[in-house]
Amino acid sequence: MDDKFASKFEIDILNKLLNKNFSHDLAIILKKIGGLDYRKKVFINGECIGILEFDLIDLDWKFHPYAPYYLIEEPKIKIKPTKRRLKGKKVPIDLIENPEELKNIDENEYVGVKMKNYVGVAVKKGETLKIKDLTLKKEIKFEKIEDYLRKNHERIKKLERKSLSIIKRYYEKCKDKGYAINASFSGGKDSSVSTLLSNKVIDDLEVIFIDTGLEFKDTIKFAKKFAEKYDLNLVVLKGKDFWEYLDKEGIPTKDYRWCNSVCKLEPLKEYLKKYKRIYTIDGSRKYESFARGKLSYERKSGFIENQINVFPILDWKGTDVWSWIYLNDIIYNELYDKGFERIGCYMCPATLNSEFLRVRELYPELFNKWVNVLKKFGYDEDEILRGFWRWKKLPPKMKELKKMLENKEKR
Repeated sequence: MDDKFASKFEIDILNKLLNKNFSHDLAIILKKIGGLDYRKKVFINGECIGILEFDLIDLDWKFHPYAPYYLIEEPKIKIKPTKRRLKGKKVPIDLIENPEELKNIDENEYVGVKMKNYVGVAVKKGETLKIKDLTLKKEIKFEKIEDYLRKNHERIKKLERKSLSIIKRYYEKCKDKGYAINASFSGGKDSSVSTLLSNKVIDDLEVIFIDTGLEFKDTIKFAKKFAEKYDLNLVVLKGKDFWEYLDKEGIPTKDYRWCNSVCKLEPLKEYLKKYKRIYTIDGSRKYESFARGKLSYERKSGFIENQINVFPILDWKGTDVWSWIYLNDIIYNELYDKGFERIGCYMCPATLNSEFLRVRELYPELFNKWVNVLKKFGYDEDEILRGFWRWKKLPPKMKELKKMLENKEKR
């Protein structure tokens, strides 16, 4: 799955949860893993120190430590040296040197342990502990992003050369056959990179930005600023009025995204009618999702008959995209620093629920506007806050969450 540098927002969350003071320039890398919502492994210099996730039951951020976390945090529990295998086992109380510490630990709470040359993570179980994992003691160095960039500079340049060669190949093909070529720009990091790479190769590149009418004002401002700074031939298309279609189509969901057709694809299709065939440079990457993992460098649009999409940064990971941005001092959408991972409509069902609740914190007027709509369509507050509205037909994982919440209310 995809990885990225922890944003300022994510580092602030970690600092709050762990009572740390990590600086924003550290190369803390997050790797996406499966879960109900936001769920990522946290790496410091190659060591996974734990999992950061957004808990949809408590609607709060949680950190689940792995053994290496206690290489940077002093363990509370001391275990006497023993030849017994402890990993995955409960520790006999007579092996705990400071059992009085157990009184300050809640049931099922994580706690650090140390034994001779090992540190690890355990969970409180009754009057003792169950060891989850152990690792040898060693020093973890905190790498800064600038050090990461220095080490990976050549690899990023190699990725850039490959992407430029893909763009050149399609540009030459279009020139030879008389086809048009343009670039798609959403205001996000990936399309920023693919657009700027394309602009290096293609003369007077037309760059298409679609204003759905549901974008954050920050994104609209950024799109204009980006186009001006890099002297882009930006064409802004207006999406059809989302609110006119809402009563007829219902709430857009992950499994019924009618809004994508109405607000994006239909106006784009209309605009592209003037071309016999058009190749569009797109910033999609295969690591973003399982569905995109099946992409090749070229794909015919399933909605616009004369359009073929080209993916020059298909093989890039999130850290590669950010590395290129930092190495080239490229401006980026500030929403990334504020806790948003996906740049698009403020109430998009495809975003994480943690991002939707971030809208409540930063843009309460937008959040309340959509909440009132959801209530009008029959969703209660619990369904809204936990994102059940984002599916027309709930997947098994969300059905399970609903049962857990119902059982919690009964207790």
